[in-house]
Amino acid sequence: MKKTISITGRYLWIPITPGAKDSIVSFYFKGEKMQEMCIETGEEEPRFYAWFDAAAYQGSALTLEGDYGERWFDYVAVRDEKPCNPGKSRPLIHYAPAFGWLNDPNGLIYHNGVYHIYHQHNPYGVRWENMHWAHTSTPDFLSYTQTEDVLFPEEEGPVFSGTAIMDQNNCLGFGTDAIAYFYTSAGGRSHWSKDHWFTQKMAVSTDHGKTLKRREKFVLPHIKEENRDPKVFYHRESSSYIMVLYISDDTFYFFRSKDLYEWEKIQEITVPGMWECPDFFPLVCEEDGIKKWVLWSADGYYCLGEFDGQCFQAEKNKEGKGLARYQLYDIMKDSRNKVDRNFVRPYAAQTFQETGDRILQLNWITSIKKDRNYAGILSLPGELSLTASSQGYRICINPAKELEKLRRETFETVLETGEDQVSDPCSVSLYSGEGQALEMELVFRDGRKPGDTGESYIKLSVFETLFFVDLSNRVLTAGPHRIWLPEQKEYHLRLYADMDVFELFVCKGLTYAVTDNDSDGVSGSAEIEYSGIRGSVQLHVLRKIRISE
Repeated sequence: MKKTISITGRYLWIPITPGAKDSIVSFYFKGEKMQEMCIETGEEEPRFYAWFDAAAYQGSALTLEGDYGERWFDYVAVRDEKPCNPGKSRPLIHYAPAFGWLNDPNGLIYHNGVYHIYHQHNPYGVRWENMHWAHTSTPDFLSYTQTEDVLFPEEEGPVFSGTAIMDQNNCLGFGTDAIAYFYTSAGGRSHWSKDHWFTQKMAVSTDHGKTLKRREKFVLPHIKEENRDPKVFYHRESSSYIMVLYISDDTFYFFRSKDLYEWEKIQEITVPGMWECPDFFPLVCEEDGIKKWVLWSADGYYCLGEFDGQCFQAEKNKEGKGLARYQLYDIMKDSRNKVDRNFVRPYAAQTFQETGDRILQLNWITSIKKDRNYAGILSLPGELSLTASSQGYRICINPAKELEKLRRETFETVLETGEDQVSDPCSVSLYSGEGQALEMELVFRDGRKPGDTGESYIKLSVFETLFFVDLSNRVLTAGPHRIWLPEQKEYHLRLYADMDVFELFVCKGLTYAVTDNDSDGVSGSAEIEYSGIRGSVQLHVLRKIRISE
């Protein structure tokens, strides 16, 4: 079917009916195809409206062609304002798009006092499809400014993940303040691009990250399979640019360039269990000043080693037969030791460029709730560090210090029982309220005396979600998670509670986990029962982040 519509307002409203049949709908302007989308086109009144910014076509007409029904087209409209889509609730302290599907964070960069965040986005539905790059920015992770999407699917393919760097050597000729973006053009992943392959491409911004313009020349042609997700950075010691590219299975290639255009392969590395969305960055251990390079992958697995601009020498495992692979995340696995993707989890984390000695990271939290006008949220910003643990060097992640400014009100409770009844259970009501996200900090230890036969545990209930710390067996249960605690004199647990999810930072960030908010809201109480424990709890009631356009 082919229909033409006059553009008399800025936004073309596109009806979306989740669960209805998929249709390929193409936009044409003066006979030239300029957009294609795969959307759910129902015959009944739509549940949501997506929008297309048609400001450039004011006073003209667009033609919509596809296998949609006549009734669906009747709901297409042109308005001066964006649609306001119904939604059950919105996160209070986590970032989510105004509408649509969110996944991998891309192109994270700090520039002129602003953190620029791009991410995978389907603006035409609340499921994975039609990959664009969306853009938001923040000076402090407390307030965010959203813009329209900045990279769009084209004939060569949808826009998959990538990175951003400052062109500090003016390789591209746009000045040292220009930002270069490297991304994967995913040929074959859409009807429009069915005759193309995965390639790596480049875009440039000369207005401080607000708009991105593609460069026609390929950065890297197709190598094999789904080669994708380029991580690019400048390595000062070797005066060269380095690209780490996911190739297939558990294999990554390293490339080097002097001018951002011509790239030579310098290394191939295979790490069983690691795949897609690579990141590569150095960390310095504060305890002894030792520097380690980190090769990171989507599930939170990482390798540590040395890098000289030519070769990444990853550490060997204890047996010396392969590379040592560690994991920061606690994620659910099935009986075959594979990730259970039905559970909410952190994924595809990336670090910001140009933050100096600070290594700040965001991940995609795969939260999909019913009755939302969005799917997927961004994690809270985490700061990475390297620690010398009893088992060797390991990465820790802790909430970025900026988040302390969200604290509106603080309550503190001591966890302690009488000397003669140290094992008897005690109960404390920590909080009761409505519509507020919470941060909780627990510091505790086993309070039993030698010879005590009672248990040592904490039962923490937050908005009907239960967290159970069994110090007798050194295990933390959080939803479906079972997090094993190392033997320590004192334990630290930090928890953020929001509408959709809880984020947990365990043992000063040695383990990080995400779990569902079982109550689907932030109204109710936070209560604690404990026995055989000594310690303290700080509870912070948090302000809501601000999001504007």
